[in-house]
Amino acid sequence: MHAPDAIHDREFLITRVVATARAFIESGYFTFDVEGAEHLPADGRVVYAANHSGWFPLDAFFLTMAIVDAQGVGRAPFFATHDAAMAAPGLGPFLRRFGAVPASWFRRPERLPAEIECCAIFPEGVRGNTKPFWEAYRMREWNRGFVRVALARQAPIVPAAILGGEECLPVAWTVKLFQPIIGATLGLPLSLVPLPSHWKIVFHAPVHLVGKGSVTDHPFCTKVAAETRAIVQATLDREAPKRPLGRFSFAAGKRPVPRD
Repeated sequence: MHAPDAIHDREFLITRVVATARAFIESGYFTFDVEGAEHLPADGRVVYAANHSGWFPLDAFFLTMAIVDAQGVGRAPFFATHDAAMAAPGLGPFLRRFGAVPASWFRRPERLPAEIECCAIFPEGVRGNTKPFWEAYRMREWNRGFVRVALARQAPIVPAAILGGEECLPVAWTVKLFQPIIGATLGLPLSLVPLPSHWKIVFHAPVHLVGKGSVTDHPFCTKVAAETRAIVQATLDREAPKRPLGRFSFAAGKRPVPRD
């Protein structure tokens, strides 16, 4: 297992992407707030675990911007990304340069390249960013892979709640037609253009696991995954009702029950 080809020049692309996002914010097209930046570890390994939304991973870009603004581009995380997206023409090379890493690599976290010090994982996977807009901020189940990564790398987990992706890149419908071919569902965009939206990232206190469990302790990993998910969902429950789409979603149905 080797580090991504563009691992050493990704800082230039990240700086450009952040500058572009900043221009949209300064123009008033987007607004952006960060809460809990004091919880970001200043050095060492860390695993960010966040909710996922929107048919394109702008949430990964805004999460990166929040960390870069607080700590510098050197602490920008690498993202676990579905292998099908990594293989897509045009999109794959761009994501790879930005810091996307095939999700399959994380099945053997002890073998991840040493260069990957900070990593970010969306434990919902594509189930999160392909859900329709009327289920906004109602998270899907979280898998426990991110807990295994944290244990294997002796890294704290920083739960992060991301708001804004649901309104910015709403999904009209979850498309399952191509799942047998590409191994994943797709989100049918309600709008092909990112819509004006208020982005907010809320970082929570790190969850430390050193000495508390092992990679092969599945009940422990499941328990930590459920507890971390609950932290993020509680923040979504608090913040989403302030947003019209969040109020509509919560009125439309009950939140799904986490799977053990």
